[in-house]
Amino acid sequence: MSTKSFPAKTAVSNVSASDDGHSAADTSDAGASNISRRSFIGRAAVISAAGVLAPTLPASVQAAVGRGHFDDDDSIPESLGQDFSRKYQRDVFDTLHSKDLRKKAFKARLKSAEAEYKIDIPPQPNNGDELRYPNKIAISTKGLQHDANGHVQPDSYESFLKALKTGKHEDFEKIKLGGTTKLAGIQGPLSASLEGIANSQLAIPEAAPLDSAELAAHHIEVYWQALLRDVPFSEYRNDTNNELVLGAVAELNSLKAFNGPKINGKVTPETLFRSTASYVDYQADPSGKKGKYVVPDGTLDGPYISQFLLRPIPAWGTIASQAQTRPIQKAGETFGATYEEWLALRNGQSIGRTITLESGRRHIINGRDLATLARGSGPTYLHVLQILTSAPNASNPLLGGVGAPLNPANPYVNSKTQESTASSFSTAFIQGLLALAGAYTNRVSYYQNWYVNRRLRPEDYGGLVHKILANGASYAIHPDILNSEAVARIYKQYGSYLLNSASNVGAPTHPGYPSGATISAATPITLLKAFFDESYVIPNPVEVDPNDPTKLRPYTGSEKLTIGGELNKLVNNVGFGRNFNNFHIRADISASHSLGEALAISLLRDQRYTYNEPFDGYTFTKFDGSKVTI
Repeated sequence: MSTKSFPAKTAVSNVSASDDGHSAADTSDAGASNISRRSFIGRAAVISAAGVLAPTLPASVQAAVGRGHFDDDDSIPESLGQDFSRKYQRDVFDTLHSKDLRKKAFKARLKSAEAEYKIDIPPQPNNGDELRYPNKIAISTKGLQHDANGHVQPDSYESFLKALKTGKHEDFEKIKLGGTTKLAGIQGPLSASLEGIANSQLAIPEAAPLDSAELAAHHIEVYWQALLRDVPFSEYRNDTNNELVLGAVAELNSLKAFNGPKINGKVTPETLFRSTASYVDYQADPSGKKGKYVVPDGTLDGPYISQFLLRPIPAWGTIASQAQTRPIQKAGETFGATYEEWLALRNGQSIGRTITLESGRRHIINGRDLATLARGSGPTYLHVLQILTSAPNASNPLLGGVGAPLNPANPYVNSKTQESTASSFSTAFIQGLLALAGAYTNRVSYYQNWYVNRRLRPEDYGGLVHKILANGASYAIHPDILNSEAVARIYKQYGSYLLNSASNVGAPTHPGYPSGATISAATPITLLKAFFDESYVIPNPVEVDPNDPTKLRPYTGSEKLTIGGELNKLVNNVGFGRNFNNFHIRADISASHSLGEALAISLLRDQRYTYNEPFDGYTFTKFDGSKVTI
């Protein structure tokens, strides 16, 4: 992933602004018309202001306001007196910095827009599978109409493709669906965002093709996640005797194309299903096709679950245990393990079964619990902010927040006379950015999903594997997946080779590369890493008590858990929670790290034009370990 700047292909028009904020270039007939229109709008605005102020202004003053101006040359009735005239104009119409602030806001918007526009559109390569396979088996077609083999019906696919090409609302309304489930967010990426970089200016590595060893390796990992859903994370340790954990480690180590995290070149139980981020490697390939996988700082340290999904949430003078918000899905429950259910899910039809919840609540202890979290709205990043800002509880290390200090670059950290407020640099200010990021992340993610890559999801890929192994079908699938121990174990347990789901509706109805939920985590997490001192070591770290998962106990491991590391870990927890549902593979999660990060950086960059305080920029660590100053 890169936000590498390229020379702009089209120059941005220079716009000079007069003190009243209007362009100085309106000289044509159209300009004259615009001036007339502006004049009318200006009068209307002043008249509206007069209406609001009417109860407090004398009638003669209202009349002057209604004329559209109130300058020194306006005649003031002698009954008001010259003192009133001067005082009224000075205190009301010549408010301190009023024109300066209007110009500053205008210039900030111009500078931000020009800076973002100068970032050229990077290469947006796709792997060519959509054209390579006429039956469209390599792309996501969930929700469209499919035949008995699960292949998309040509007329349904054509209606879908036409809408993508035209971008017209009426064409999206004419897409031929296979059931009642609607397509998710397909028009959203065509929205223009007023802050941050445009969707098309961000890129991720080219998706691995259908027949590749990499795609097979990533799906083998998800098959193991399906097998390990109910195994506690406490078994993900190097001295474990758990057969499934050891089996997953052994098979992943046998795959040359597997690019998950390793210690000394080997997958271990303690690196199993941990974090990687992928970036476009422009140095290796300027075409933007190649990616490089990296392990974000701190994500191999300590418990599998981030401190921000474990610690209680301080809120409004109370302490809320996160265990009380965690419903428990019935162990062993799966959906889409039969061909009939799989085909119904492909068509966007109901399979007539719902998720079964057990009584009680507990902390996240296994992949199924994490899948339940990620299947819903996921963590609330305002809660993460509360944990960061609240002070530790001296009398009870298992309660309270972490008391994270602000980034040292914050101009109010060392101020002798001022404190920040919601207008800038305070925690209330960062709340606004977190909320803003929510809408923009989906636009960025879905642009890649719908308009660049339309790669199939794991449930689609599992269908191909099943039809090859069970029915002798011929598809371009790498032999690693066909000879996989995980796939054989799935068949032995469920009677099919399908990649079953923890969700009764299967994967969402949009393509899977990248992961929207992970981008929706990576963006706010990057904002938080910029805002706080990421090197701060969390006091009193905790872990789930394996004897009572409703409780926490102190973590006593040797690693020091930092704010930055645990925030990085949280992104992967959200992403791999989706994988435990069978919604995504590692490539989807990894690309989403860098994509969400780049969006957050662009939002922070835009804010730089608005500040009045002296500010040298936030310096923080990206997911690839490099430092960036914004």
